[in-house]
Amino acid sequence: MKRIFYFTIISFLASSCAAPANENNEAVAEEEAVEQVETNSESEATYDRNLANFKALMDAWNNQDVESALTLMADDFIETGTGFGEQDKNKEEWKTANEGMMTIMKPTLKQAIYLPGIDTVSMEMDGSVRYYGTWNFAVGEKDADLKVYGTADFNDEGLITSLAHYADFSMTMMQIMPEEMVQQMMGGTQE
Repeated sequence: MKRIFYFTIISFLASSCAAPANENNEAVAEEEAVEQVETNSESEATYDRNLANFKALMDAWNNQDVESALTLMADDFIETGTGFGEQDKNKEEWKTANEGMMTIMKPTLKQAIYLPGIDTVSMEMDGSVRYYGTWNFAVGEKDADLKVYGTADFNDEGLITSLAHYADFSMTMMQIMPEEMVQQMMGGTQE
């Protein structure tokens, strides 16, 4: 009988001590869930703002409006050189290269799928924007479509700090540009 009595008392004490811990755990879990929702809402708002700026950059490029594109870039902007031997370009170098390109050809973004970038450690949205797109490049009567993957990072103000595009631009340009221009780009003329 004593055993039953002690067992009952110990069981009662154990269960009464566990109840507040469960309540505390539930309160902590609820608090963490609220923080997660707030963080997700902030991340989504940042992504939405950055996506709008990135789409504005694509529109400026479609319209061959280099000056409008520059207003969407931070002063410390860098375009990552992704081609063979291609150097990174700062904002001024990007401007010069794109003004030159726009005098030769017309780029048109035909379609794009935009996705949020993620932090590789936390696996949470980090505000960057990625896209898969099909660009059409035209020089005179010749044109070619090119599938491109691109990514952009942004500062706290929503300005683009880095931009990278991955595609076979060289081969596409060789298909649409006049032969003498391709030879000049390749380092000389053939005899």
